[in-house]
Amino acid sequence: MGNRTFLTVNEIEAVNGPYEEVAFETNNFLAPIWFSLVSQEHYQRYREQLLTAWEAVQPYLDNEDADAIPEWDAFYEALNLHIPWTEAAAQMRQSLPVTLARFPALGPYMAEWLETLSTHVQSYQSPVLHLELAQHFDFYGVPLPYLASIEDLLVLWWNPDELWFKRYNEKLNDYLLGGEHLPKRRREEERTNVEAMAGSAEIGELDEHDEPDAPITPDRPDAPDSLNTQQIEEVPAAGPTHPQKRSSKRLQELYIWLLAILSAALFIGTLALTSSMWLAVLVFLFPAICIILWEILKRPKKIPSTIKNRPAPSSGESQITYYDGISPIKLLGVDAVNLDKKESFTVPWHHIVLAQVNSSNQVVLILHTEFESLYPPVASVVVNDKLAAEQIASATNAIAGLARLHRR
Repeated sequence: MGNRTFLTVNEIEAVNGPYEEVAFETNNFLAPIWFSLVSQEHYQRYREQLLTAWEAVQPYLDNEDADAIPEWDAFYEALNLHIPWTEAAAQMRQSLPVTLARFPALGPYMAEWLETLSTHVQSYQSPVLHLELAQHFDFYGVPLPYLASIEDLLVLWWNPDELWFKRYNEKLNDYLLGGEHLPKRRREEERTNVEAMAGSAEIGELDEHDEPDAPITPDRPDAPDSLNTQQIEEVPAAGPTHPQKRSSKRLQELYIWLLAILSAALFIGTLALTSSMWLAVLVFLFPAICIILWEILKRPKKIPSTIKNRPAPSSGESQITYYDGISPIKLLGVDAVNLDKKESFTVPWHHIVLAQVNSSNQVVLILHTEFESLYPPVASVVVNDKLAAEQIASATNAIAGLARLHRR
């Protein structure tokens, strides 16, 4: 359980599509990297639409029959952001060089995040990115604190400063920065494997009653349980609740009352028959113990990923500090020099295939063959003592990868 958010990619202006369209997922927190997609103009429109929808909902805040009120559905739909890929890519081309120049240690996380995103974006002719944030609103219950939590993350991409990471640095890792990665190709492989298993069982085609069971969660009916158990604990503030959540809460309260009545009856009956307080207490706790054991046993096993996982960075490597100096990362490209460092030039992002760190701890650029003739035989990035070559290489690969993805 938890308040989950999803970053979904498809070709329609709608959310809650098949789970295979989900690229990233979080549980009880917002992922900062997602908001690199959001421009100031797009956010301003989102804010105005949300506040307008909230005004329409306010007269019904105390209405117990809110299920039938269309204003509630309109408000919860307004909580989700819909961004065409062309707009999202344009925003990232502006924000990534500025942010990664100041926080180059974000490079490895950003490169991996974009690699996952590309598996979804490349599957569609005109992709649309959906930030499904409605469940996160339940932590706040009113719009202004909720919007403030989003604006706090947008600072990283609009106006990056040292203070932001001083507040967040110690609890950041690949999951808390970008959420759980769900590459498109992995979902397709799993579906292919299911179909192959069905054929080997000689059952022919699966009808609607023979489809393999999938884990179900109350938050999103077609979503499997999260494979990553890391969460940020937040305390929900009092506020309005979505009608579906109210129904679920009432059912949960009914179960609790039934369990309490059963336990009390067992306690009184055992005490009356045996006069043993210890035995009565044990019988009183027996239903709750059985429920806990059942929940543990039915929990689905972790599905092994087919994606090659990178080793988790050590605590020292994960420190994403603010770099207050001249960075080789520029808005339009990366500054480089020739082999004897006598000639300097800027290599545009879309000219770069890969940035690698060689044995001399230099960042060497591998260029597209069609652009190689424009540069000296060896082009390398100058990295001073305050910058790590691996971080600059990863940051360069992230931005260059975005340029290639945009021109797919």
